[in-house]
Amino acid sequence: MLSFIPTPIGNKEDITLRALRLLKELDVLFCEDTRTTIKLLRMYDIEYRNKKLLSLTSFTSPNKIWGYLELIKNNNCGVVSEAGTPGLSDPGKHLIKLCWEYTLPFEILPWANAVIPAVIAAPINTSTFVYMWFPPTKKGRQTFLQKILQSVYPVFIYESVHRIEKLLTQMEDLWYQGSILIAREISKMYEEYKIWTTQDILRMIQDWSLVIKWEFVVWFFDNGKK
Repeated sequence: MLSFIPTPIGNKEDITLRALRLLKELDVLFCEDTRTTIKLLRMYDIEYRNKKLLSLTSFTSPNKIWGYLELIKNNNCGVVSEAGTPGLSDPGKHLIKLCWEYTLPFEILPWANAVIPAVIAAPINTSTFVYMWFPPTKKGRQTFLQKILQSVYPVFIYESVHRIEKLLTQMEDLWYQGSILIAREISKMYEEYKIWTTQDILRMIQDWSLVIKWEFVVWFFDNGKK
């Protein structure tokens, strides 16, 4: 069995009893970053030195994939991302595809991710919405932004602190006239949800009245979608 185990996105208390039990019991963990997983296990006083921690980034190697396949067939294994639910926006999706291709049993534990709190915080009907992950950094970026503009539903994306100003500037250049909800530090001490226009946010960034830190969940919606 391969278990996809959500981990806290900020507050160490945001973890389930089931997730803690699996982290203690499983001998094999596939990790987005093994160093982050070690810190996580230490946080909950879970012994990790007798566990096999494997990096998901090595999925570029066909030989490694076959080795992982044998491990999953013969062991109870877990998958963890750096934070949140694995398989949504990280290399864990490769393992999901592997399970379907080779009819391997898997389970997905419900819990933490950054998108759902932002969807709940949105002050409109979000029974239907679009989630588009991170915008491409180079190739395909303009096409990605055009899809946001063309969507008849609210669009939620992630964006890095290093590219948030670029994103907003590009959306303004494309004549985006709607509002933007920014959610950040979800589940942490300085959790924040704000709704602005692109002009408002860019002005605050430029006059240093908005501190640009941490990863963002960004929600685009125009007057027709409210």
